[in-house]
Amino acid sequence: MEQSLIVKSGDNIIFTSHGKWLYPLFELEDFLAEKNMHAGDLILQDKIAGKAAAFLIVRLGFKKVHIILASQGAAEIFNRFDIDFTYEKLVPKIQCKTEEIVKGDETVEEVWQMLRRRAGRVSGLDVSIAGLTYRIENRFLLNKLSLYVNKGGHVFIKGQNGVGKTTLLKLILGLEKAAKGEITIGEYKVGTKSWNRNRHITGYVQQENVKNTFPVTAREVVEIGLAAQKIPKTEMEHRTEISMRRTGCWHLEGKSYHHLSGGEKQRVNLARCLCQQAKVLLFDEPTSYLDPGAKEELYDMLNELWANEAPTIIIVSHDENWISKFKWPVYELSNGVLC
Repeated sequence: MEQSLIVKSGDNIIFTSHGKWLYPLFELEDFLAEKNMHAGDLILQDKIAGKAAAFLIVRLGFKKVHIILASQGAAEIFNRFDIDFTYEKLVPKIQCKTEEIVKGDETVEEVWQMLRRRAGRVSGLDVSIAGLTYRIENRFLLNKLSLYVNKGGHVFIKGQNGVGKTTLLKLILGLEKAAKGEITIGEYKVGTKSWNRNRHITGYVQQENVKNTFPVTAREVVEIGLAAQKIPKTEMEHRTEISMRRTGCWHLEGKSYHHLSGGEKQRVNLARCLCQQAKVLLFDEPTSYLDPGAKEELYDMLNELWANEAPTIIIVSHDENWISKFKWPVYELSNGVLC
């Protein structure tokens, strides 16, 4: 079978693929990471490359590229990033839906993340909310509210105090029960027995507005995420350490959680979610008690997490300045519905 993608080191072929669409480039990404190889010294030959493929090739770090059939858009991207680019045939465009979606003026990271979702290379799960109704006494807090976030998607929900933002998150977690409507996460309907057995797939980072002096260490808070999972002690210790190192809080393991700063607590809570291997992350006003430096650190952590693993993320926040730093969809909760 004819190879669609070939990578050479000098005269030696080190990687080939006969896959279709952009999958060979994702396979190559895994190969390079596994072998700890740098693409700058390698030569890539691809059968067909449009704008999407060009962005992925640039992100992989290749400096020398030969394309059999290239689009004009791909050529412009290669030229923009000073890639040594040759081709056998140049056409105005490639007949592919992805070629229409990619405009060409995005950043490399934006295109890479979008293509990862389309390729299904994400750890997140679909979140589907349909006709959700929740009442407090005679007032509809949520009124036939619906929302769909695809796996690996990420959204902000903003709104005035008291409109039901925190209640919505608690309904997703199954901590509150709606009068009507359904919430489905992945294949599980919230509230069912199968959901209760797998509820660790959803992680929750709540507001740090409760002053609790119960003696608990940062490490013990992270381990709470494993409380319902029957895993060996050695595995628990390994996952706890890895998750705390990833969020930069391993040095806090033995310290009292309640004596930590707001930013340190956010690192610990995010580590808890990673430790339990949550596929959906819910954040309730995560910047409320953070100083500007800690907000910036949280912004970096979320972007790194989403770029590496792409869980589904839903953030409730009223912090307009912080929200504006992200290029994520934003919904406003008002009068019981999202708009």
